[in-house]
Amino acid sequence: MNHETVAARVEHISMATGILAGLSAAGAVLAAPTGLDALGVWLGISDEPLSVRLAPVLGSLATASGTISGFAYFLAQRQKRYAKTKATQDGESLPE
Repeated sequence: MNHETVAARVEHISMATGILAGLSAAGAVLAAPTGLDALGVWLGISDEPLSVRLAPVLGSLATASGTISGFAYFLAQRQKRYAKTKATQDGESLPE
């Protein structure tokens, strides 16, 4: 298994979820109820928009994805360093 490829793919997923969370937050700001609509939501008479409900969930998803991406990156770096150290101890040269 090529750890660098896995780390790159996880990083791309992390970036995509980050963009999605940012767009969702912007949409939630625009769709958030104000004035009497906000009072109605507070009293439970009307529901808040779905984008307002989903924005925190997508933000949490982006945070978790970024954490996994960072872990995968550092794991790939560690595996690369381990392979390089093992090759030098065995007297082999690594292909570049």
